[in-house]
Amino acid sequence: MNILLILGGALFLYALISKPEIVAILFFTIIIADINFELGMLPMNIRAAIGLALFARTIVAANGDLHPPFFTNPGVQLIIVFILYTVLITAMNDLITQQFIKQIGLTFIAVYNAYYYFFKKGNMSILKTSLILAGIICFSDLFYTYAVVGEFPVQRVFLQLMKMPVELDEAGNVLEVYNHNFFGQVCGMCFIFVLNEFINNRIKNKLLLLLLPIMGLGVLMSTSRSSLLAVIVLSLFLLIRELKHYSRAKRVYKIFAMMLVAFFMALFIFIFLQDYLHLSSEFLENITNRMVDEPIQVLNKALGENYNVQQLGAMDWREQASAVANEHFWRFSFTEQMFGIGSGGYLARHLGHLGLNPHNGPLLLVIEAGFVGLVFYFFLLGHVLRQSFMGSAISSCALATIFVIIYCLGQNEELTSSSTLIFVVTLIAETKMIAMQSEVDIEPQPETVL
Repeated sequence: MNILLILGGALFLYALISKPEIVAILFFTIIIADINFELGMLPMNIRAAIGLALFARTIVAANGDLHPPFFTNPGVQLIIVFILYTVLITAMNDLITQQFIKQIGLTFIAVYNAYYYFFKKGNMSILKTSLILAGIICFSDLFYTYAVVGEFPVQRVFLQLMKMPVELDEAGNVLEVYNHNFFGQVCGMCFIFVLNEFINNRIKNKLLLLLLPIMGLGVLMSTSRSSLLAVIVLSLFLLIRELKHYSRAKRVYKIFAMMLVAFFMALFIFIFLQDYLHLSSEFLENITNRMVDEPIQVLNKALGENYNVQQLGAMDWREQASAVANEHFWRFSFTEQMFGIGSGGYLARHLGHLGLNPHNGPLLLVIEAGFVGLVFYFFLLGHVLRQSFMGSAISSCALATIFVIIYCLGQNEELTSSSTLIFVVTLIAETKMIAMQSEVDIEPQPETVL
């Protein structure tokens, strides 16, 4: 094992010095796929170590790597102001912890590296490759869980390869460290990203289109309704937008047919896996309940029709969690409503229904960052996204960001996570690049993926 670690360290240093783009792909992949673990010989986890090394590499870059200044970009300044605001409000509420400091540090390093390596490559190919790899990793985790474990929570392949012990709760059951919705989020983002790249003729290798049924299957296997909703909404949006251009109508029909094939392939494989892997009836019943029964009962309840309260499940307690959080917010003082109670404040005050966050991203943001933080953050997103809809093609990073916004209507901190801000700052860099190209009439560099 020691020899492998030494060899791995030597290869990492070689790549960091001669091919830092490879290290950048590794760094963004483990952030998006949420891979992290401790190395006994290091005083920090692997993600922090790689991020700091990559950040240090940018500081000692050659003169030929000069890029548009990071700190003078208006969009970047908005991100930094929001991060500093979050730190200030959290500190004022006495909630600064070591974990919070690590998360803020990771966010800044991730944002800086994403901006830097976009300009180093001249396009978003590094982030594109990272998202595809993260999607494949998350799909593999889901497949492993279905094939070997046969029940949720999702078990991660990298933990099995490293022979790390599985965490158990007090009752001896496997602890849910990674929520299954997360895997659907990554697969769904990858689906929309690849679809948009294909629509805009930015995919050279047509084999990458095989990712569409695979990532669609990943969304189904995760049973994430938030991810499925985002995939459906954004896919329809892209197709309708293309239909506005009469010259592209034939291409739209081709894309729609391809999506139908991808959907039915994913559905067929999903059904096949259930029979082939001999999944337990309880597991299958849980999947059916989450994907079909619960949404139907919630719809019946909303329409005033008869519904089975026993089948409301997670959607019902999510509604209760949001309602409880909303009630607590309006009981806050005026100052707390305006500026928030700090990151992690909702759980620190034991306000959550069943000890959980509200499962509503914007609501959690306004609770912890106040009206000021909520308005400022969506002003930031609006400022960044606005120009993406002015041209003939929409940036895939813009769609990934919108995907997270839709997804977070039923989730929590993902709205302001390091992973999300990577796509936001890449969109900022892309907008800057387009402006520079229009000024000097430079042809953009072609994108490549692994």
